[in-house]
Amino acid sequence: MTNKFDQVFISAYGAPEVLTLVEADVPQPKPGEVIIQTEAIGVNYSDTLRRRNQYFMPTPLPYVLGSEAVGEIIAVGEGVAAPYTVGARVLAILPSGGGYAECVTAQAQYCVPIPPQLDAKAATAIFVQGSTAQLMIAQVAKDLKGKSVLINAAAGGVGSLLVQLAKMSDAKVFAASSSDQKLDVAKANGADVLINYSKPNWSLELKNQNDGKGVDLAFEMVGGDVYDETVKSLAPGGQLIIYGCASGIQGTIHPEYFVDENLSQIGFNLAHFITHKTDVWQEALGAVIGMVVQGQLNISTAHTFLLRDAVEAHRQIESRKTTGKVVLIPR
Repeated sequence: MTNKFDQVFISAYGAPEVLTLVEADVPQPKPGEVIIQTEAIGVNYSDTLRRRNQYFMPTPLPYVLGSEAVGEIIAVGEGVAAPYTVGARVLAILPSGGGYAECVTAQAQYCVPIPPQLDAKAATAIFVQGSTAQLMIAQVAKDLKGKSVLINAAAGGVGSLLVQLAKMSDAKVFAASSSDQKLDVAKANGADVLINYSKPNWSLELKNQNDGKGVDLAFEMVGGDVYDETVKSLAPGGQLIIYGCASGIQGTIHPEYFVDENLSQIGFNLAHFITHKTDVWQEALGAVIGMVVQGQLNISTAHTFLLRDAVEAHRQIESRKTTGKVVLIPR
């Protein structure tokens, strides 16, 4: 690598077009830091929220988006020890951004060594999507054996992994998405029942496919009408796990409905586990890496864009044209 590299940053909030490709100098690592030449960069829906300044945390300007990158360490700062040596291949977790770049600076403590057989693009899904899905299954939902489970956005980065993990837990999986094409992805991942939630009153169709009953548990991150129909899809005593609101529209179901049906709702935030339950989160990361390497868990990276095409990547995410993990590659 030369002493220059490309990165994508924003100097103003707004539409995808505010993403700008610029050239920067390769930095020298400070104590505790490593410099990584990237092979693949993860793109998340949260990046689009940061770009619009709608994320739950403020986004300073100028800002380089990207919370995860995979690549080879090319320089280390003072105090950095094995296994974070020059030439090591790692997944870098970037709490303060910086991932949309050919070269990233990361704290060694936030890097995860990855085995050589793990594909770089697949590895970008392990931090956000992988650990989110694994933690929600293992720590929030817990025992799914024999239960009926609804998974919304079932062809997305988290949803596609939830489908597979729920099937591995011996659950009956109801996969819901906005198009038949996306439902084909969920079916390929093992879903038992397919529900198109672009159709009205789809909770009735779900119950027709489940002997007239609602589901025991649902994973929801869409919001709006999808949230309302999801609540209606729950069996009495059912549980709803919320981990986002991609539409930006809140549901309208009144809390009394939860009381009447004896339902429970719980939220999930990955940042809480990273900050307050670090050992549990790291265990989840390790579990996902193991499942991917052993071929038990499939990560789709069909939507791959060059770094210079980050604008188009954001357009497609926001128009709901993507499935699986969206990835940027430097060149």
